[in-house]
Amino acid sequence: MKKIPALIACLFFWLALLAGLPAVQAQKEEKPPDKPSQKELFETKCQKCHSLERIAEAHLTKDTAKEIVERMRKKPGADISPADAEAIYQYLGDYFLIPPSPPVALTP
Repeated sequence: MKKIPALIACLFFWLALLAGLPAVQAQKEEKPPDKPSQKELFETKCQKCHSLERIAEAHLTKDTAKEIVERMRKKPGADISPADAEAIYQYLGDYFLIPPSPPVALTP
């Protein structure tokens, strides 16, 4: 007879433990926010002042884009870190920069 109350107490203990388990697992699964993507950085940092159309119509090359991103990074209120500037530059290079012209062979 003494085993039944102990068994019931043990059962309640395990049920209480299992009831709290999903909350503990949910806390473990929460990850810190990832770094913003290159596109998100461009949208939050650059599109405050510049539209996508303006960027596309500028026909930027690698050299001009890097200079412009650096110049914009230094503007008051831009809040663009060197790492952000590099990510923005990479995004521009992937989607908006015109590729360099192929070298021209000189004929004698």
